[in-house]
Amino acid sequence: MNTSSLIVASVILIIAVLILVMVYQDTYPKNKKDDQAASEKIASMSVDAFFLAILLVMAFTPIGYITVVPGLSLTLMHLPVLLGAALFGWKKGLLYGLVFGLTSYVNALMNPVGLNAMFAFFWVAIPPRVLFGLLSGIVFSLIGKLHKKGAKAIYLPLVCFLLTIAHTVLVFTDLFLFHGEEVSALFFSSQTYGIGFTFAGIIGLGMLGEGAIAAVIIAPLSTAINKAAPRFIVHVRQH
Repeated sequence: MNTSSLIVASVILIIAVLILVMVYQDTYPKNKKDDQAASEKIASMSVDAFFLAILLVMAFTPIGYITVVPGLSLTLMHLPVLLGAALFGWKKGLLYGLVFGLTSYVNALMNPVGLNAMFAFFWVAIPPRVLFGLLSGIVFSLIGKLHKKGAKAIYLPLVCFLLTIAHTVLVFTDLFLFHGEEVSALFFSSQTYGIGFTFAGIIGLGMLGEGAIAAVIIAPLSTAINKAAPRFIVHVRQH
């Protein structure tokens, strides 16, 4: 995976989230219920706009979809989805997963080559990403109910890694369900055996790399934000 793209994506994500937290941390009234409800709505909309902007910037620059070989890309788009789901729950995870899927669909339409061309079908590009965001939000909510901080510190990186693996599994399950013959021909045909083996190796290594990146970045970042701005997180979750 391109190291410079990873560094840029990480820096953008971390700085942008920290700026958002700093801006909204002290903007909530403590007594007036109507003003508080309005603030919650504004905060929720601002968070959505912020995360969607990050997703779109990543999607339409080399940061989001990294071309390894022509027709095959790895992605860092799962990082904002995981972070949003970890901080704000399944509703945000579902929304950001939907945007992830839509950008994948548009990118495939713009570059319909090799395996990437399969994502030009909306039923391949979108549903797995929506399920990924939804699943992430549910799992993170369950992890959040753990009372032992040490357990959370252990489980969060592991969960980030496993959810990233689950994303890849969801995508390829969808591919085999709807385009089994084409995918089998690419990976298992005797005529394309060498290419298929290479693609499978790249995808497998990429999946592990994406999972490791999520574990290293998202787990500590979400923990730090939760500690730094617990009231902000609660307000957005409540809307």
